[in-house]
Amino acid sequence: MNHNDSKVYVLSGYAKCATANSEKYKEGNQHSIGLLTTDENYQDNISQLETFVKGFGWESISFCMVEEVEDINALTNEVLISSFIRAQENGQSLVVNDFPIAV
Repeated sequence: MNHNDSKVYVLSGYAKCATANSEKYKEGNQHSIGLLTTDENYQDNISQLETFVKGFGWESISFCMVEEVEDINALTNEVLISSFIRAQENGQSLVVNDFPIAV
């Protein structure tokens, strides 16, 4: 994967919890997720990014929107700021909304 140090791509979507022993999430519930990556070729590497998310116990992953963020000062949410920093350090970072999606 190609990592660009200044730009982070935020892929927003949802996934289903596949981990029965999670303290925070109930198995089978869907949650909003945000995957932050420095991979400018994220479209070509989507299967690798989904594998990263699956490694945290999520399945049925769907991404609906992508946003490019170049300036950390454009972010106001502390969770996104820390995830942005993690993505720049590690190449990617996952954020999961604590509350399940109600259908």
